[in-house]
Amino acid sequence: MKLHGKRILIEKPVKPESQVLLTAESEAAMEQEWMKSWTKLKVHATGSECTNVQPGDLVYVGNALANSEIIDIEGSLYFLVNEAAVCITW
Repeated sequence: MKLHGKRILIEKPVKPESQVLLTAESEAAMEQEWMKSWTKLKVHATGSECTNVQPGDLVYVGNALANSEIIDIEGSLYFLVNEAAVCITW
């Protein structure tokens, strides 16, 4: 796989399974709360034109996740975001 341009693939955290059955509303609310904890996400791959982010970096991309594409690659889920969305790198 080759990623082009100034795009980065960020690993989507795996959601913990709930032992309690929830209504659709409750599950959506829990998902929103869970997403707020996504402050350090691992970069899986970077595009050919990326200069500030490297694979393996931990990044904060703020609300860019709300508008990102989610891509399934070989059974793993990734967010596809523009490199400019990265606010903080660790």
